[in-house]
Amino acid sequence: MKLLIAIDEDKGENSKLSEHFGHCPYFAIYKSNTKELSIIENKLEHTNPNLSPVDQIMKFEPDIVFSLGMGQRAIKLFNKKGVKLKTGNYKIVKEVIDNIDNLKELNEECDH
Repeated sequence: MKLLIAIDEDKGENSKLSEHFGHCPYFAIYKSNTKELSIIENKLEHTNPNLSPVDQIMKFEPDIVFSLGMGQRAIKLFNKKGVKLKTGNYKIVKEVIDNIDNLKELNEECDH
């Protein structure tokens, strides 16, 4: 399983989670089968009329996207693509990884 996590900094497992998916500076990608964690810079182009940020993220082939907050449009697009959306009351990447089986469904948009 591949988990993509919205984060605010590049500090490996100790990276702080981002409050909002679309504005995070980095993504953590965790492969549960190999326990491999990588951090990538968020270079999503939000103004491309032909390729939404969700479409751009799909190149990473996530099974699950974790975020503390996400807009309704992104939620709908991920749902259409069959990607599970998760959230939870965590502060850093390690807490998300350690609690993969306990993550909550993300289905309500954030208020910012």
